Order: sequence, then C-alpha cells, then structure tokens
Amino acid sequence: MTRIVNVTEVRNNVYWAAGGPRSGGDGLRALPLLGTLFHQAYAGLTGSDERVNLVRPLERADATRESWRRELASHAYAWHVAPRLEEHQSELQGEAAAVAAYWEAVRNLTGWLADLVWEQRNAGRSVSEAREVVFADTEREVSVKLTDDAWSAPVTVTGRIDALLRQPQTGALCALELKSGRTAPEADVCQAAMYRLLLDTDDVALLSFKPEPHEQRFASDQLKEAQTKLKALIGRLAGVVGDTNPPTANRQPPTETGQRIIDALHEGGVRVKLDGQPLTGPAFVRYFIDTEPGVRPDRIPQLATMLWTRLKTHEPPQISIERGRIVVDVEREDRQTVWWRDLRGQLAQPSKGGASRFPVGVAIDGSLHWADFAKPQDSHMLVAGTAGSGKSEWLRAAIASLLAQNTPATLRLLLIDPKRTAFHAFENSRSLYAPVVYPDDTEIAPLFAELIEEMERRYRAISEAGLPDLGAYNLVASDYGAQPLPRIVCFCDEYADLILADPKQRKEIERLVGRLSAKGRAAGVHLVFATQRPDRNVVTGVIDTNLMARVCLRVVKPAESRIVLGGEPGASTLLGRGDLLFKDLGAPVRLQSPYVTDEELAELL
Repeated sequence: MTRIVNVTEVRNNVYWAAGGPRSGGDGLRALPLLGTLFHQAYAGLTGSDERVNLVRPLERADATRESWRRELASHAYAWHVAPRLEEHQSELQGEAAAVAAYWEAVRNLTGWLADLVWEQRNAGRSVSEAREVVFADTEREVSVKLTDDAWSAPVTVTGRIDALLRQPQTGALCALELKSGRTAPEADVCQAAMYRLLLDTDDVALLSFKPEPHEQRFASDQLKEAQTKLKALIGRLAGVVGDTNPPTANRQPPTETGQRIIDALHEGGVRVKLDGQPLTGPAFVRYFIDTEPGVRPDRIPQLATMLWTRLKTHEPPQISIERGRIVVDVEREDRQTVWWRDLRGQLAQPSKGGASRFPVGVAIDGSLHWADFAKPQDSHMLVAGTAGSGKSEWLRAAIASLLAQNTPATLRLLLIDPKRTAFHAFENSRSLYAPVVYPDDTEIAPLFAELIEEMERRYRAISEAGLPDLGAYNLVASDYGAQPLPRIVCFCDEYADLILADPKQRKEIERLVGRLSAKGRAAGVHLVFATQRPDRNVVTGVIDTNLMARVCLRVVKPAESRIVLGGEPGASTLLGRGDLLFKDLGAPVRLQSPYVTDEELAELL
C-alpha cells in the first residue's frame, strides 16, 4: 500500500532538526497571517482577473520603468493591501512593525513584477501577453510517487507550489517559492530539493522579501545532494524504511546517543539495532529500534532505568510502540518552544459556519494534530497533568485557537476557574457565555442546569428541522427563519475542586455532567475538564465513560497515566512544559503543546 507524506511534514521536520526558531536567517519575523496575505497579493496581481491583476495599471502607466513600478505599487495597495488590512484589523493590533514590513515587502514585490513584465515588453509582447506567457500558475497542487529498493512500500509526496514561471524562450517551468520575512536556510534548500522531485526540474528559485528582495538559486549538484537526504527523510516519515542488511561500508553509523541506546540494551541482554535514522522534534529525538530474532519487544521497557543511567539525561527516555515500531524518545538538550503565533497561519479564518476543530499539539514530524468537537470521539475531553506539566497553558492555547477561528456568533465559552489563575486573561472576551465563573462566588450546579436547559432547547429546534446535529442545523438555519446557534464549550481548570469539597454537591454535579456529556455533542455543547488529580476519586464512571478524548500531560504516578489513557503507561515520564500524550481512537500520540503568551492573548481579544 502506498504511503502519503505531505511537503509540510518534511519541511517542519527539517525546521525543528535545525533548531526551530533559532534556525532562521536574516530578515524580520513574518506573521503567518501576513505571509498568507502576501501570497494572496501575488496570486491576485499575476492571475487572470483583470479587475485586480497587473495588466490595467501597467497599460495606463507612462512608458518608463519607474512609472510602471509606481503605478503597480499604488494598484496593489488599493486592491490587495488596504482591503485585507482593514478586514484583519483586530487581528493585527499591536503589530505595526510587522504590518509596515509586510507593505514594504509587497511594494518590493510589485517592483520585481514590473521589471519582469518590462523585459517582456522590450521583447515585443503586450502586457497581457507577457502575463499569460510568464506567470504559469499559483498554488498548484502537485504530487510524485517515489520508490526505493530499501523501502517496504512506495511513497506519494504531495504539496503545493507557491508559483510557477514559464521561461519565454524555452517554455520550461521554473518553480518559485515566495517568502516574506525571515527564511530558514536548511529548510529552504529542503524545499528547493522537494520542488526538484515534484517537477523533475533543476530550475528552482527562492524569492524572499525581508522586506528587501533577495533571489536565491540553487546549483544542480547542491539540489542532488539535498535530494538524497530528503528522500531518506521521506522514507522515515512514511515509516517504510526497513533493515535490508546493506553492506557495512554503505550503512550510516549511528549517532553517539543511538550507539549508547544499543550498548545499554545489549548490556541488559537484549540484542537490538537501530531501524533507520532518528527523527527530531521540538522537545525530543525519536530513535527507532529493531530487535534480533527471538527477542520479545516487551523486554525493552523493563530496561528503561538502565537506559536512563547510560544516557545521563535529566529526564528518563520514553519507550513505546508507534505504528508497529519500537521507539525510544530521548529529550533534547536544546529543547525548542513551539510558539502559538507560529502556528496561527494554519488555523482557519472565522466564517459563518464557525470552526469546531483545533490543534491539540505538534507531532514529531512538525505537523499539527487536530481534535474536532463535532466528532463523537472528541466531543468532550479530559485533561490531566501535575503542576509544571503545562496543563493550564494547554487550556489557554486551545481556547486561543478556538477564538482565532470563530466569532461570538459561532462560539461561546463557559470558563470555570476554581483557583482563579487560569482564565483571567479571557475576562473581557466577547465570546463568553457568562462571565468567568469562580466557584467561591457562584454555585456550579444551577449553572450546569441552565446549560442543560439550553441543550434541550436546541435539541427541540434541531429535531423539528429533521436534522441530526448542530452543524447540519446551522447550514440551513436561515431557511427556517432562524439564526445559527453558536457552539458552547465549557472549560474547567480544576474539576476536582468542584466535586471533592461537598459530597452532596458532588452527587448533583456528577448527575448534571452525565446528562450534558451524554447528549451535548449533537446540540453543540461540549465539556473540557482538567485536573491535577487523575485518580479514581475524580475520574469516576461518569467522567471515564463520557469524556472520551484524553489529553495527558506529565503525571506523578504510572497508575494515573493508566487511569487517564485507558490502561496506557507513559505519561509519568513525559518532559513537562506541554509535552503530552493524546488519545481518542487508537493508541496515544505524543505531541508538544504550543505556548501562547499574554501579549498574544491580549492581541487576540
């Protein structure tokens, strides 16, 4: 069966392996939103819509190069820059320097485009002809199927190319990667090598605006060398790299840490070898292990303590099975922070229908792992983690991601904060269902009872419309003369504090929570309960049965990990600070939570 790998996975893995944010070259940091707007400006200026493309402004300009540059810059501002900045004004508050750099980058882009078309004018082509000849396509989806004798299956690589230019003399295509702001050199070479694979061409260029224009071309030999490494990485990401016992002279020697793993396990009487090259994530490096015939894989976790003493890391390595392969995760000495702002560009823009999904965290390959409240397995969530695990920060990032993709018309938040420390940043949000709830001041049971009444009211409206759930109802609400209903998400930072203080109150709260969690999904009412105490006094039958999705950050005891993750160990050896295991269907997946700052929250709100 063919495996599929996306270009974004490959680039993200190279980015984190190179040092993450520290790997960036010169130039200003670009906001993801402004990067998206920059690409949209290029697509509009070079596209076929004559209302907004470059044809009319260049045709009406005086026949001088400078006049072309000025006219196209003015046109770009009026049609592509000003309207988009006004549309996203609230999201760009406090980012004056980034917005100024974005406009300067667009202005330099228009100068580059004007010069390109000017050359075609001197060759005897009209502006319209030059646009059709030179600008072949934007945002083209491409794919290529790769094979290798050492792979267990073919791999299809899919991706999107920013722009394609056509050489007027030969008709050959040139792949163009557009960047605004800082670039990461290693990732750039990787992207160029990827284009070489996807298009079977040596003509690849990186055009970056920092905001000054900088064009980088890559030599054929440079791309061939990078492509060899790239193909090996693709095989590892796809999980198709097996041990074909090549001659020792052709086998890449293990890293120092990899050799220590082999030696320590051999010392414990387990014969193993490394299965391919390691993958590097923001918090840890993942090594793949293959056992010799006759060795039971379950013996390896029993040697975790011995392995830890040989590796001499601050935190113990984590041993698990991913996609049928034994993996050993070893913490990085130079751990990287995953900033929420760097992921924001991958979030959906607010829309009439709203967004029900949000990123739980970043996977080892750099891709985002999503949860979706509209799906049964993710409709309600239990979040567990001890002090310092990053539990409150995960809740803040999840809320920020939901707010960034919704408006008050599509999302309402009910925030319960027993410790008065988790949700103060959201007190002025326009998306609150009610003011932030502090249990010392407000009784919780009546609040949940009110939420049940709202849930039942929605059920009646959805049933009368003959529809299955809130998502379907909102699509056709206007046909019934009704307004779409916002999704309601209740976040509670310390559920244990609600139920352990008073036995009578506990019984009532658990009864109400049981009704909400059993019927809430179809009505668009969802529960996200967090606790530092994931024991059987807190994770009772009601919670265990109905809150199916689990986010488990670092916990104190292995037994707590098993309670949260349905019998799965591992959370007690996590690294803290947002290192987590997520489980809904299937085995737990190890992820890194993004970190959102107070300044980013203030800007978002």
